[in-house]
Amino acid sequence: MHNLKVLIADDEEDLRDIMSFLVESNLECELVFAVNGVEAIEYLSKGDIDLIICDYNMPLKNGGDVYQYLLDAAHPCRYVMCSSDSPKQYEVFNDSSLFFGYIQKPLVLPGVKEIVAKLKSEESLVKAPDAYDYTAISTKLLLGLSILPSEIFIKLSDSKVFKVFDKGATFDETDYIKYSMKGIDKLFAINLSTTQIIEKMNQVISELKENALPENRLETEIQVHQLISSTLKEYGFQEELMPSIEAHFKETLDLCKSNKTLSLLLDKLLKNKDSYLGQHSFLMSAVTVALAARLEWASSVTAQKLVVSSLFHDIFLPGDINNEVLELMKKNNDEEFLTHPQKAADLLDKLPGIQPDTSRIILEHHEIGDGYGFPREVDVSKTTPLSQLFIFSHYLVDIILDLNREGTLSKEAIFEQMEVISHSSSKFKKLLATLKEIDLFE
Repeated sequence: MHNLKVLIADDEEDLRDIMSFLVESNLECELVFAVNGVEAIEYLSKGDIDLIICDYNMPLKNGGDVYQYLLDAAHPCRYVMCSSDSPKQYEVFNDSSLFFGYIQKPLVLPGVKEIVAKLKSEESLVKAPDAYDYTAISTKLLLGLSILPSEIFIKLSDSKVFKVFDKGATFDETDYIKYSMKGIDKLFAINLSTTQIIEKMNQVISELKENALPENRLETEIQVHQLISSTLKEYGFQEELMPSIEAHFKETLDLCKSNKTLSLLLDKLLKNKDSYLGQHSFLMSAVTVALAARLEWASSVTAQKLVVSSLFHDIFLPGDINNEVLELMKKNNDEEFLTHPQKAADLLDKLPGIQPDTSRIILEHHEIGDGYGFPREVDVSKTTPLSQLFIFSHYLVDIILDLNREGTLSKEAIFEQMEVISHSSSKFKKLLATLKEIDLFE
């Protein structure tokens, strides 16, 4: 039996994941991937690619360049164009001798079915995978599906699998992060159930394309601008602070856009911006950067450390948690609560582009003085200056949120409660004195 080798060339990871699942669940084949035309041609030059599914608009060399290479090399590989553009737009495809088919984005499922049927009709030795075998599915794609239309498994070895999700279960950001931290980016679905997954996937594909549009990326920036502006006004901060806070926040947004894990986490926060954790995280960003700026600490690097720490220090707490539940978790020494700083710090340590010591700020944000705190029970004086600023701001933000919820928010009430907190550390006393001097509030 002939086992095909298929090359998927596309610079969009989401669509590579989708195409991978669609192809592998319909054909017994070996898959390889390229993210630009140069990589695609390098694979083709090795001579063992039977079929290429190729985007047209790719970096370095486009799909037309790849097709021209096949023509010039008289390569036996079949070429399938997968693009929102039509092959009729490009002169290179006038020679159709190697052109095997066209898949129109974004709804790629009908095109893949057509290509598979054509392959099977022209080459009788091409076979479908065993119905009781398993097809890999990316964790990013599972996150897009959210409600799982079938059981999902993890492979412990080539011959042993273990079910990790039932049909109808939810796969959310916490699951995605958990597997990412373990270095797992693929789980598995049994081939008997791939039809249900493909049906659900069809609904997701258009959304993935819509989310990639520039106007939607701009919408995130507008949303954050409005959030910062309303946050400062609601809690009585000086309006003149907003430009510098926004400038530093934008640098962190750019970092999030370049890292899929951070981007997902930011999306989750934005969706839950009105929850306790949402309000807490965004207010922490404003407070830490404003306080650092008044202390003349707010370089670009320092501000990014503080904003990233503010946004993601509580990512392993439930997104719908409220203040009452949080206090109960603290009182009962809840395991999920006690381990969330370490888990968040470990995740940030694994991500590229994160400034050094950011994870340490997150790790130390509950080391609260007098040798009490977690996870290490160190005194505040043993933490870094930025950690001390962050811990102090953490207290400050929770006091602001509590007073606002009670309808008693005022500068005097804030300072009164911070006086009590500051008795636990000479470091906090100095920060409180600075806070009173610099007048962050109206």
